[in-house]
Amino acid sequence: MSINYFPWQEEVWIRLAAMRERLPHALLIHGRPGIGKLHLAEVLARSLLCENPSRHGLACGACLACGWFTAGNHPDYRLVQPEILSPADEDVEPGETYEESKKKPSKQIKIEQIRALSDFLNVGSHRNGFRVVLIYPAESMNPGSANALLKSLEEPSAGVIFLLVSHQPRKLFATVRSRCHALALSLPPRALSLRWLQEQASKATAATLAFAGDAPLEAASLPDGEADTRRRLFDLLGQPATSALSLADFCQRLQPGPVVDWMLKWTYDLIAVASSGKARYSIDQKETLSQLVLAMPMLKLLRFYSALSSMKAICEHPLNTRLFFDDLFIAYKGIG
Repeated sequence: MSINYFPWQEEVWIRLAAMRERLPHALLIHGRPGIGKLHLAEVLARSLLCENPSRHGLACGACLACGWFTAGNHPDYRLVQPEILSPADEDVEPGETYEESKKKPSKQIKIEQIRALSDFLNVGSHRNGFRVVLIYPAESMNPGSANALLKSLEEPSAGVIFLLVSHQPRKLFATVRSRCHALALSLPPRALSLRWLQEQASKATAATLAFAGDAPLEAASLPDGEADTRRRLFDLLGQPATSALSLADFCQRLQPGPVVDWMLKWTYDLIAVASSGKARYSIDQKETLSQLVLAMPMLKLLRFYSALSSMKAICEHPLNTRLFFDDLFIAYKGIG
C-alpha cells in the first residue's frame, strides 16, 4: 500500500497536512469515481497513525504503526465497507450454517457493522494517538446504519477521526452530511493524468481517458478486451444501416450493465455534438457522431437518454437479457 498521494492530489494534501492537529472529527471526501478518493483517505489514515511522520505529513513507512497498517491489523484503525468489497472468506463462521455463509454478499453497510464500532470508539487509543474510522463508500449505508453512525458523529469521542468517502454524497442523509467537513476532489487536468498513465506503463490512450470521463484510475483499469468490444459496438452504431436486431445480436453475450453505460455515453455525445459540436467521451468518434445527429431530432435524443437512465436501474437483473437488448436498440433506432 502506497504511503504517498497521487500527483494531482498535492494541493489537497498540503491543506490536509496543515490541518493535521486540528482536523475536524469527521471528513467527507467526495468526488466522481476513479480519481483516487479512497487512496487519499488511506494515505491520510496511515499518516495520522504514523508515529514518525515526515515534515510533509506523510507516514514514514518504517515505524511499528506503519507496519501494522500495512498488515491490516492496526489496533487504532477500522475500515467499514460492504461485504461485497471485503476479501472473500470461504470459511463458515461459528454459529453460522454453510447455507448462510454462501449468501450473496451485501452491497450495503449494515447497522451491525456500525454498532460493532462501539467498543473501538469507547476505548482509548492503544498508541496514545488518533483512532481512525474509514467508511467506504459512505452512501452504501442503509438508513439503520446511517442513524447508528449519527450518534457517534454528534457526540464524537476524543481523538477519533471519521473519514467518509463517497461517490454520491447527495445519497447520504442530510443529517450525516451536515456533521462532516466536506472535501471535494475534482478531476485532474488531462495532461497530468496522461503523464501519470504513461509512468504506470498503462496502455490507456487519450481516447481511453476521455471515455473514462478523464478519471485516470478508471482509465487505467479498463480491460483491453472490453475496449475492443466497445469499439466494435460503436462501429456498428455508426452505420445507419445496422438494424436494432443486429445490434442486439452483437450484445447478447455481454452483461447489460456495461452496455447501458456505453450507450449512455454514446447518447450523451450525440447530444453534445448536436448542441456544441464537441464530444466528451468518444472523442475518436466525433466525425461519425456529427453525421448521425443530422438525422436525429434533439427531443428524441433527450427522451432516449432519459429512458436509458431508467434502464440503468434494472439492467443488473433483467428478466430476459435478449429482450432487454431488443427493447434498448429498437428504442435507439427509433430516434432517427
